[in-house]
Amino acid sequence: MKRALFVVVALLLGGGAAAAKAQNPGARPGPPQLAVAPGEVLGTVVAADSSTPVARASIAVRSKADSSLVTGAIAGADGTFRIQGLRPGAYYARVTSIGYGPKNLDFAIAPAAPRAALGNIALSRIAVTLQSVEVQADRPVISIEPDRNAYRAKDVAPAAANASEVLEAVPAVQVDADGKVSLRGNENVAIQINGRPAPIRGPQLGAFLKQLPANIVEKIEVIPNPSAKYDPEGMAGIINIQLKANADLGVSGGVTVSGANADRYNGSGNLGYQSGPVTVFSSYGYNSDFRGLTGINDRERLTAIGSSLSFTEQDILGETGGAGHNFTATMDYKLNPRDVVTNSLVMNRRRNNESSVSTYSELNANRTLLDSYDRLKTTNAHALMFDYTLAFKRTLDPKKKHEVSTELRFNRVDDDDHTSLWRQPLANSHTSIGRSDAEDDNTDALTQQLNAQLDYTRPLGERRKLETGYKGTARWLDRQYDVLKDSLGNGQWVRSSLSNDFNFDEQVQAAYGVFSQGVAKWDLQAGLRAEYASRTFGLANPSKDYPYNYTSLFPSGVALYKLSDATQLKASYSRRIRRPGTQELNPFPSFFDAQNVFIGNPQLKPEYTDAIEFGYNTSGKLGTLQISPFYRHTTNVIRVEVNTNDTIDSRPVTTVSFQNLATSDSWGTDVNTSFKPVKWLSGFAGFNVFKMVTDGGSESALTSDAVTWAARINLTATVSKTLTAQGAFFYRAPQKFEQGEFSAFKNANFVIRQKFMNDKATVSLRFVDPFDMNGFRVRVSNGDLIQITQRKFGVRGTFLTFQYNFGQTPKIRIPRPEDQPAAPAFPSG
Repeated sequence: MKRALFVVVALLLGGGAAAAKAQNPGARPGPPQLAVAPGEVLGTVVAADSSTPVARASIAVRSKADSSLVTGAIAGADGTFRIQGLRPGAYYARVTSIGYGPKNLDFAIAPAAPRAALGNIALSRIAVTLQSVEVQADRPVISIEPDRNAYRAKDVAPAAANASEVLEAVPAVQVDADGKVSLRGNENVAIQINGRPAPIRGPQLGAFLKQLPANIVEKIEVIPNPSAKYDPEGMAGIINIQLKANADLGVSGGVTVSGANADRYNGSGNLGYQSGPVTVFSSYGYNSDFRGLTGINDRERLTAIGSSLSFTEQDILGETGGAGHNFTATMDYKLNPRDVVTNSLVMNRRRNNESSVSTYSELNANRTLLDSYDRLKTTNAHALMFDYTLAFKRTLDPKKKHEVSTELRFNRVDDDDHTSLWRQPLANSHTSIGRSDAEDDNTDALTQQLNAQLDYTRPLGERRKLETGYKGTARWLDRQYDVLKDSLGNGQWVRSSLSNDFNFDEQVQAAYGVFSQGVAKWDLQAGLRAEYASRTFGLANPSKDYPYNYTSLFPSGVALYKLSDATQLKASYSRRIRRPGTQELNPFPSFFDAQNVFIGNPQLKPEYTDAIEFGYNTSGKLGTLQISPFYRHTTNVIRVEVNTNDTIDSRPVTTVSFQNLATSDSWGTDVNTSFKPVKWLSGFAGFNVFKMVTDGGSESALTSDAVTWAARINLTATVSKTLTAQGAFFYRAPQKFEQGEFSAFKNANFVIRQKFMNDKATVSLRFVDPFDMNGFRVRVSNGDLIQITQRKFGVRGTFLTFQYNFGQTPKIRIPRPEDQPAAPAFPSG
């Protein structure tokens, strides 16, 4: 297996150089030569009222995909311009001049049509008072598109070390201390990387994101209501992490080194090469993050009339964290002007550790101490992930974006986990009894997944398009869980009945179609996805299978009305699904500690959510504003069931399980804004409030009716051309759920960033959670028992980060008058 992995890596990294050499076998070795891209755009800038040339007008060429600045030019005295060196792709040119209103024009460069002639570009005169001129055009921090918001990573989180820290800074997104990601307070959000589902699922995803270097993250896309084209998993929507993949001409790259005042440090680097038909991009990152852990688990047992019966107080002290290596590589090879083959590889090796001591005090109803002791826990977990994608894309008609693409993806994750638990007397105890009630838990799990996908896009007119495709997914999980016990602490280990083996097979076959039509100021889209899914959850002892097959339809629709270039109205609908995870299905107990146990439910059904969302987007000189009211109706809703008075393995415990309830409804509003009130200050803010009502149905007493809200603000002050300061604060109000309540959550970060060496190098000082607010508290009660759980994860720290980039293609800086009207959120033709 190691030899096979080495061969794949060698092909990816060595393919670019081999292909380039094959084009000129007789050439002597030397530095890579810059290939000149064949595309060009030209035109003439004139005044709309007189058709006379507008001299020295500024032309900025931006990518239509993400509005990033590609290149630019200044028109001559006769108003003409010609910009060369453009690669095939979709662009828009923004033409500006002092005293005239700006104008945007779409155009495309294709191998078969490398020249785009824009003709006469008429600018309308406006009255302006010239005060000052910026020497560099500003790229927007937030890009608002019909179905998503995109946030540039280096602006929202300039000193972040990994992808998890970038996500922390994005509006409506929250990342807890374990790395779990939620959108608008909902953890059931699908995480994608470059438009594909993340290579790791479940609890391990948080650890993977912490090992993905931040310096290769281009932007974060938040898609709350995806169309039927996308996988329907993720009730709250999709968060797509777009990685850098396009190399500059020749060789380019960058390095990042960061360290904190504790055992937290990381280093990463990326390298790109582009020449002729070959583009190669690779990255490597290492991240180590170990933190202190403190907390409590306090239990109060109650009598039938609600008075205190007894108390257990548990104080926790320890250390938790993880470290890992992450490697990515992508190679694009153009077989000809229409066909491109892409190889993509992601490898991740990580470890997670926890070492903690829990001091227990048992008290009677009068709070008289009955017994006290320590319970110790050590966990060592290791994982190796391999993810490989082979993709092919053929452009049938470059002018009309008529294309077909195929993709084959294989993923393999090997997880090993070892946990030891035991009891021992307190250090100041006079008892002669040593270690007892010892337990060793060993987990060996292998997950494999294979995806095959075919997508076809065909334009049917100037503003009409059909997208259709098929995707097949197969996933297999084999898991062995061995529990050994030494109750007396005498070295006599016995295999416990808690041990179990299970296997999980899941197959999903899906086909979709999405039709888009533009009519006047309207853009309309309708889609439908049909799926057939089957799963089998099988237990080895006792031998039993839990098969479940189901068919689902996922319609979607969007109606967008363009009031102006800067203002839009939107209404959208989509249907999503949450499929139960293997841990939620596994009926065998898994101990968090001596008194808290996780038990799955193999009879769980998937839950479905129908989501309706409205939107108002506007952009002006001072910034952008987006208001999004939403409503979600969920059936077969999966909810946590907490039993505070259960018994497992002859031990009184609190069990956490799952069950399907009847329905859940939530509605609220999400408000996001970016602003720049003065030249030196900019930022964005987000606020969302929602109400959730859960009906457990006639067979359940679990219901809830609660309102919660969250707010975030991010401010950036430009002290000078090279020095910036940024601060961010997040607050989530207390949140009630069935049988309990989460406390409020608060977090703050501050960054000072200094650029030097012509903006190629950056030094940042980052203060994480400086007020030591990051933690959680939850209260659970069922009438017989009250349990309060509280944790502090030692997030607080000070990071010093150095970043350096090299080989960047020169960008022409575009002058823009300060009083000129701001660019619209959506470029217009």
